[in-house]
Amino acid sequence: MIKKNIETKLNVQPIFIGFVHEYSYEGSCRFGTTPEELTPEYDAMMSQELYEAFKIKLAEHTPDGVELFEPIYVEVNDWFLNKEDMYEKMAKNSDQVDLYLFDFQIARGFVYIEFAQRVNKPVCMIPHGCCEDTLNTAALQARGREVYSFFDWEDFYGYIRALRTRKALRNTRVLVGSRFSSTKSFGATDNFVNLEEITNNFGVKFRNISVHELMDQLHVVDPTTNPSLPGRKANNLTEEDVKKAEEIADEFIANAKELRIDREMVVGTIKGYVLVQKLLDFYDCNAFTVPCPDLCSTRRLNEEKLTFCLTHSLNIENGIPSACDLDFNSLLTQAVLENLSGKSVYMGNVNVFPLEDGHLPMVYPKFDDEAIQDIEDKTNLVSLFHATPTRKLKGMDGALQPYDIDSFTYSGFGATVRYDFTQDAGQEITLSRIAPDGKKIFAAKGVIVKGSGTPKSCGQGVIFRVADNRDFYYKQCQFGCHLTLVYGDYIDDIKKFGEVMGLEVVTA
Repeated sequence: MIKKNIETKLNVQPIFIGFVHEYSYEGSCRFGTTPEELTPEYDAMMSQELYEAFKIKLAEHTPDGVELFEPIYVEVNDWFLNKEDMYEKMAKNSDQVDLYLFDFQIARGFVYIEFAQRVNKPVCMIPHGCCEDTLNTAALQARGREVYSFFDWEDFYGYIRALRTRKALRNTRVLVGSRFSSTKSFGATDNFVNLEEITNNFGVKFRNISVHELMDQLHVVDPTTNPSLPGRKANNLTEEDVKKAEEIADEFIANAKELRIDREMVVGTIKGYVLVQKLLDFYDCNAFTVPCPDLCSTRRLNEEKLTFCLTHSLNIENGIPSACDLDFNSLLTQAVLENLSGKSVYMGNVNVFPLEDGHLPMVYPKFDDEAIQDIEDKTNLVSLFHATPTRKLKGMDGALQPYDIDSFTYSGFGATVRYDFTQDAGQEITLSRIAPDGKKIFAAKGVIVKGSGTPKSCGQGVIFRVADNRDFYYKQCQFGCHLTLVYGDYIDDIKKFGEVMGLEVVTA
């Protein structure tokens, strides 16, 4: 069973620190309007009331994707003792906890600071903790500890998404189909320079398989007879797998507005998708990529009559990052955006439209003057095109969006999703990509103007407007060609993710 990174839970341990004075007295930091309010019994009662209020706040403000552990109550007194049993109680789940969430008031920060130093895990306080959040956040930052504070609950939710996304990346294992190289494709020189650094810094793991092994297993034959794995029992498709591919194909066809490819070719393409699912499960992976020119030039795609475009589309809309062209940068960016947004994404080649004397230079077939002639304002336009749109751009749990099915090739093979982005004109979008050095992340906003229609090959795409496409272009040059698009404004979420990961965020 494929363990999807979007199913990752952030384990949060709430802790409340109460305070009970041993003696009744009033002074510079203790006061009461009646003698009763200065008693230890009153302190104990108030600490319990505040603890109960803390639990209510937690119940009201626990976002999706969080596994909230049973809150822990500890107590200090005016001796300000650091008892070992108190720290042991707070740390009882430390091997499972991803974030400690505290609530306390005056004169308890010493516990917060020492605990953070002991467990070496991220800590934070709930929003609106009078004085203590700024005071103790500064203290822990000065000590080099990972600590967060929140202006309000919305801010809290954003950081929770960022921290959960960081954990999701650490739970990402990429199945890499490779031919000449397992680190780059001949079509993607803007890939990560050093995958070992990506593993060290992001926690993502890479598992490699030869594209020839992959392609051999498309056949329903004795699994020990593959020429690339002679004598080994491989994961070849079975008759049952072919039946499954036919069922998926028929459902895929039934939900489409229009079919412009033979059913047999759809089934053949989806056989590739079914095989990839088997291999992801076998290698315990939850993300996938293959090179384009490297694999295409073997002629095996032509012989098998399939492309992996549809595999990428179906993977992505089901929460499995999947990228063409061995593009690890886009793959990780997909994981980031899907975990931040809960929506599927669309990756592709991005090119700005620089007008020259009011005309558009040829960028790609279908993206020329004819493509924008009906757009009144032709300034600051950008295009994104690729054959891998999904049907769940407005939410993975939502209804399928209208789509057609067509072949990638003009000769009729390679079924693909064809999505007309014109239906979403006016939709705000966010685009992103992690840089080749793994140290920066791009975050840009745009608005969809129209789609390119639903042509064959990679001509499928969307035209959108940004604030300044010259600024956009020069910043994109720091990151590369493929960008990943998600519906909605997630700039603040990306900024928080960048902070959590220690990435420079470049916005446009």
